[in-house]
Amino acid sequence: MSVESTLAKAEAELREGRGRQARLRLLGLVSSYPTDLAIRHRLADAYTYASWAERGRWDYLDEALTPATLACFEDRHPAPAHRLKLLRWPDPAHNPPSTPLARQRLAALHHQATGTAPDWPDHPEDAATTETPAPPLPPPPPAPPRYMPPGSGPEPSAAVAAFDLTMALIVVVIGLMGLLSLVV
Repeated sequence: MSVESTLAKAEAELREGRGRQARLRLLGLVSSYPTDLAIRHRLADAYTYASWAERGRWDYLDEALTPATLACFEDRHPAPAHRLKLLRWPDPAHNPPSTPLARQRLAALHHQATGTAPDWPDHPEDAATTETPAPPLPPPPPAPPRYMPPGSGPEPSAAVAAFDLTMALIVVVIGLMGLLSLVV
């Protein structure tokens, strides 16, 4: 089965809600093509709803890595040597990834795990990286408006409307009880 057909089958399984089967299929692809960053990213996507730590593991060398998934991965696996092993990158000391960001992250993790820089003659500047490049921060949420004219905000929920009606009825009943106590 080709890589494309395997990816298509995994996509179909994810759409059908069979995430575990899709992740197993994608893990098989990663074991066959360990340096293919696109397959790693697709596996990370498959872990979106299952495990953020696993998503961080498979997106570690990708631009899509978020601070939250990186934190989950590092919290679950605090030892750099263990994290390096979990990436399943073949011979990280001599086999650089294809993108600069992936090379920098792998070099920094390799340095943290072993205390030495990887030997990448074609990419000496990336191999010298000792600090893991931080993932980009998500954009801040939009600021709430300073002034909302009456009637321009969200409609009250049914629960809020029911509560307001109940309170109004309680006030009416108490008022009627007060009137009856004056008559009697």
